[in-house]
Amino acid sequence: MIKDLCVHLDGSTGDKERLEAARQIAMMFDAHLSGVFVNRLPDLPAAEVYSYSASALDDMQRQAREKGDRIAATLEDMLSGLGVRHELRRFDVLSSQWLHTFLAEARLYDLFVSTLPQEDDHETVTLAESVLFGAGHSVLLVPPKCVSSLDFSTIVLGWRNTREAARAVGEALPFLKRADRVSVCMIGDDELGRIERVTQGNDIARHLDRHGVSVELNPLPEGKGVGATLLDEAELLNAGLIVMGGYGHTRLREWVLGGATREVLRRSEVPVLMGH
Repeated sequence: MIKDLCVHLDGSTGDKERLEAARQIAMMFDAHLSGVFVNRLPDLPAAEVYSYSASALDDMQRQAREKGDRIAATLEDMLSGLGVRHELRRFDVLSSQWLHTFLAEARLYDLFVSTLPQEDDHETVTLAESVLFGAGHSVLLVPPKCVSSLDFSTIVLGWRNTREAARAVGEALPFLKRADRVSVCMIGDDELGRIERVTQGNDIARHLDRHGVSVELNPLPEGKGVGATLLDEAELLNAGLIVMGGYGHTRLREWVLGGATREVLRRSEVPVLMGH
């Protein structure tokens, strides 16, 4: 059950959308909502430190903290109007530590909620990837135009027998149990025939049935690709949520999203819950 969720806040115009999405989910589960705001302090590269006096560095830090005070005050006002149990978690850290700080905080909740990053918003993409692969919990990302009214009555679940998909199913159970319709999509795989995919679908359907979730099995050809096929199916069924494993690999110690994961995050017009 989801009883403790967090939402990423940064003082930008996107905070309102993120908070509205998180508010609706908190209302669904009578959950506590924590807004996490990491206020970044100037962090100069070693080569530049000696070009600033100690007093100049102190002044830059002071201005950053004062800006953080103003942002935090605005966020407190926004949170107080949500009508759910809430708190603002503020951290003043050096810029080089912002991602590590947020990731450590995100591990303490049942669910991380944010808006789907736009293509040119590299920072939010980096944050979403880091939480997905490093927090140990699921990530729920909502397209900005969907946040006003979330409807999870119909869910499309992308399934294959992998650790990532199994994690997504486990994390999504609170949503699956509330849904009226759950379509388990087994999308074409060169290594598995249609019968084998249906067998895998039967296995996960049996597991979900024991949790009180009735599903319909939907073996699909890969067609334009796994990500595109899953998005097409969500549109066809008028689904309000896509559940899938989040795939990726490391390259020089940084995570790189897999093709299907990247495609869904880039193009989805409905909320996406991913587990890794």
